[in-house]
Amino acid sequence: MRKSILKRVSAVVATVALTVAMTSSAFAADRWTSYFGQNQGWYEGAIGELTAQTEDSWTAKMDLIGWGGVWGAQVKDENLSLKKGVEYSLSFSLSTKDVNKWVFVKVANDKDDLLYGDWIQLKVGKKTNYDKKFTLKEDATKIVFGIGGEFGDRVDEEDMYKLTSGKPDDGDSTYATTLTLQKFSLKEAKEAAAEPKTEAPVNDDDDEDVTEAASQVAPTTTTTTPVQTGDATPIACAAVAIVAAAAVVVFSRKREDA
Repeated sequence: MRKSILKRVSAVVATVALTVAMTSSAFAADRWTSYFGQNQGWYEGAIGELTAQTEDSWTAKMDLIGWGGVWGAQVKDENLSLKKGVEYSLSFSLSTKDVNKWVFVKVANDKDDLLYGDWIQLKVGKKTNYDKKFTLKEDATKIVFGIGGEFGDRVDEEDMYKLTSGKPDDGDSTYATTLTLQKFSLKEAKEAAAEPKTEAPVNDDDDEDVTEAASQVAPTTTTTTPVQTGDATPIACAAVAIVAAAAVVVFSRKREDA
């Protein structure tokens, strides 16, 4: 009798462990992906890696920023579902550890067309708080942060240079730095406005607010949280775990009856 009870307890424990493991791995999928040019064989690009990330943050360490323009290194979310004609609010804080750095933030469609874009100039020792609104002229599926070495001399980026009054220039292609993004939010502006407002902290010398757009493709700007497409993987994993649990319990009963 005791052996029978122990078998059943063991089966339940194993099932719970299986369920937790499967659902945990299903929910642990990374949101952010990255590209570093020289890592992929493009000699002009950056050398680096994405060293940490959460749903609303990432850290990118570059041993060499390169000289291929901002797209020589990228951090991106390509699973968005943003709709034409909707006003969105985009906000985050961004900082550079070792050298001043130009960054370009871009919202695009599957064809990589620039639907919204803005330049951000980061200064060492200052955290830049970005908070803007934009309205899309067509559906968008991705947001990309261009963080590679930028010197304002790329023919393929001339349309982007028109979006800033100052010439982007990172100084030296051999520079190394670490960029950190935090508190990322991208959502419909009306949804952001409906959220309870908290008193904004007073900025100190380490914070720098981006209060007006350098220039942008679509009118206006402000705050958010990702609007991502759904993922049925966690549900499928849970269903498989439940079926496995039932099988384990039935099997233990059969073994007992035998």
